[in-house]
Amino acid sequence: MMSGLLIFLILLLIWISAIYIFRNKESDSFSLWGPIVMWKTEKGKKLIERISKKEKFWKGYADFGIALSLFAMFATFALIIYNAYLSFLIPPENAPSPQMMIGLPGINPVIPLGYGILALAVAIIIHEFSHGILAMVGKIKVNALGLIFLIVPIGAFVEPDEEELEKVSRRKRSRVFAAGPTSNMFLAFVCAILFSSVMMGMISPKVNGVMISGEVEGSPFDIAGINPWSAITSFDGVEIKSIDDFNNIVKNIEPGKKFNATIFYEGRFFNASIVSGLVISNVVKDYPAYSAGLEVGDVLLRINGTEITPKTFSQVMNGTGAGDTINVEFLRYENGKMENHSVFVTLADKYDYYQEYNPDANKEEYRGKGFLGISTLPMGITALPMDYYRNRLMHPLSDRHSFFFYIALPFAGFSPFPEAFTSLFSTPFSPSVFWPLTNTLYWLFWLNFAIGTFNVLPAIPLDGGYIFRDGVSFLTSKIKRKWKDEKVKKVSSAVTTIFSFAVLFVIISIILIPRLRAIL
Repeated sequence: MMSGLLIFLILLLIWISAIYIFRNKESDSFSLWGPIVMWKTEKGKKLIERISKKEKFWKGYADFGIALSLFAMFATFALIIYNAYLSFLIPPENAPSPQMMIGLPGINPVIPLGYGILALAVAIIIHEFSHGILAMVGKIKVNALGLIFLIVPIGAFVEPDEEELEKVSRRKRSRVFAAGPTSNMFLAFVCAILFSSVMMGMISPKVNGVMISGEVEGSPFDIAGINPWSAITSFDGVEIKSIDDFNNIVKNIEPGKKFNATIFYEGRFFNASIVSGLVISNVVKDYPAYSAGLEVGDVLLRINGTEITPKTFSQVMNGTGAGDTINVEFLRYENGKMENHSVFVTLADKYDYYQEYNPDANKEEYRGKGFLGISTLPMGITALPMDYYRNRLMHPLSDRHSFFFYIALPFAGFSPFPEAFTSLFSTPFSPSVFWPLTNTLYWLFWLNFAIGTFNVLPAIPLDGGYIFRDGVSFLTSKIKRKWKDEKVKKVSSAVTTIFSFAVLFVIISIILIPRLRAIL
């Protein structure tokens, strides 16, 4: 069966071939930009004219849009500056690639092709038609409108008469420019409500238990063939109804012992034999555990003869000091089975580690404490309540972290939702309809939000650049009342140019700075 990408590439090849054959048949209505066909038409003007007749409504809408655009402008500009600051701190390998900064399906790897093209087309059409409506409300001539094709329609455009646009008042002009991003943000808001309050509100977990959202490679669950987005419904014969039930079982569980777990995955139950224990999830390079040969996936058994559980691990380590040598016993999966191992490890200073890697979290009480240099997870899995993600997606504004999680769903592999994840929930109607509709609503939200907030940045040729220029012009004319209009225009254009280059510089720096740090 051919993948969606292969089908797209075949269609693209056919499309480019057709364009090459008919390349000499351009007209006033059709023109080519490489593989893109632009179709100009007078059709649709009457529809825009009819819509624009409710002038009072549209003027109020656009005035609100100017205020919204200015707020979003400063918020988005502050956010990209903050991201530029973070580029000095994040590891180079975690830096965003240029493709990740481009919100186009087929280029950005996190945007699915089908949902992305549909949502992008809707976003551009809404954006451009809003410009056209406010142009007509402001009595500005619309020269043409039309569609842009790349195999399928991927957008639309409206061309207000540029000379007339320059002659109207700042307020009328700003209304035209603010209309596009405002409509994108409004549609994003509507789709977010439908996605969160309606779609997420209608699903419910199929089983009681805990959800496995992630697991350590080489851990007992991984070795047993249990995948993320499985649900644990019982452990050691005890039914698990909540995350508290699971935590109470594992916090004192005997390490290295085999237990039976009942797993629910993709609609079916099965039993699995799991080796229990506290699993190493990360080993800090060049610290004691790393030097002693401990690895991710190892199951801790004993330290200096004391059995290690999630409860006792911190107690044991808090009783050690920097420079102490401890004996660590652990299990490692080798040759098709769990093998016992034992190593001696000389501990580092916990204070020194935090001072190097996380100084803000460092404490004086850490000075002189023993530090092994590992992170751990009980059973080697991240276990969450069954309704954890549903609740977070239903309430994205409950806190800052929930909002950014909501925005970053595609980067977390959640949109479109994995089939194994969706199989954990009951839906009010056919899942084959429910989940594509849910994914469509999310991508309509995401791309409209992205296009709306990006377009209000104070940089020409973005809409926000023109709104910003008119705002600077207005303030300058009020402060310097004796200046002539030509001087005011020059100053506002110069300030806008500076900000335009600043925005470009900041965006480029987010990509380049981590990579330059890696080289230097």
